[in-house]
Amino acid sequence: MPEQKKLFLTMFQMEMEDSYGDILYFSGVNERKFKDNEITNYVYTENKAFLEHEASGVKELIAAIGSINAEDYKDVTEMARAVGELLTNKAKEQDDPQAVYGIIARKIKKVLAYILDYNEVF
Repeated sequence: MPEQKKLFLTMFQMEMEDSYGDILYFSGVNERKFKDNEITNYVYTENKAFLEHEASGVKELIAAIGSINAEDYKDVTEMARAVGELLTNKAKEQDDPQAVYGIIARKIKKVLAYILDYNEVF
């Protein structure tokens, strides 16, 4: 079903964009905690560097999603596996933090489960 594959890509991209927004939110929390003297300069600097690296990696992965052609895959499950491998390999190449791998895996599982469950209902 071609519409499932396109829906998967659209939803997956939205989920990854949501994760990017979460990272930016945590960057703001880190900034606020530092300004309010709730964390030390060392903790602030470490958190900032990690979150910037994570945000950069997720942003690059979001861009890569746009280059995926749904027609290259026979079904949504095959495509989900391939997308997971492609983005995980890209994250490794970019030396992204381990947390990015978890984001990819969780979002793929979430979107794929939704699409497969939705298909069973209708």
